[in-house]
Amino acid sequence: MQRHFDEELVQLKDKLFKMGLIVEEAIQKAVESLMKRDTKLAEEIIQGDQRINILEIEIDEFGHELIALRQPTAVDLRFITMALKINSDLERAGDQAVNIAENAVTLNREIPLKTHLEIPKMAELATKMLKDSLDSFVERDAVQAKAICEQDDELDDLKDRIYSDLQQAMKKQSIEVPQAVSLIMVAHNLERIGDLATNIAEDVIYVAKGIDIRHHITERRE
Repeated sequence: MQRHFDEELVQLKDKLFKMGLIVEEAIQKAVESLMKRDTKLAEEIIQGDQRINILEIEIDEFGHELIALRQPTAVDLRFITMALKINSDLERAGDQAVNIAENAVTLNREIPLKTHLEIPKMAELATKMLKDSLDSFVERDAVQAKAICEQDDELDDLKDRIYSDLQQAMKKQSIEVPQAVSLIMVAHNLERIGDLATNIAEDVIYVAKGIDIRHHITERRE
């Protein structure tokens, strides 16, 4: 019985990892559709969101079925609970990819901009954070998870820099307001992906160490 349950836990992990790969690809292609002004690619990302939604439901049902039928306790229950939460975070990251693609469609109708500021750098960091957070979950690596949490400040700094640059560009009238708003939304979407990656990393630390670091709760207790 225990061996079969262990195999089911591996299946749950594999399903989650598969979803993570799909979401990572969606984010990368959404940003690519913006940088290369590829509206067709952006529309593919928007239409492909249903695949992520279906997989989220599949993982959610599988996890709840394990809880109901196996009645796990202690570490196994914590693992399944966190897997279901991470499943939700990945789906929301997929939604952010769709939002980026939708903004790409809007921007692609406008006159091309000479620069997209530091959005590619921000996208690279956000995607790396998401990938690393999922890897840390699979390996139950609390050290790697902690490093991801620390990268969130770097992502926030990039977003603030983009906001500032866009404000200056609007003052100089070198960018139209609608274009600036769309780019601000893209930066916001990427920041949210980083936040979701940080959520996953915090969950990994909880699974591995049994310590809840959300909202710096540990620091307050100390």
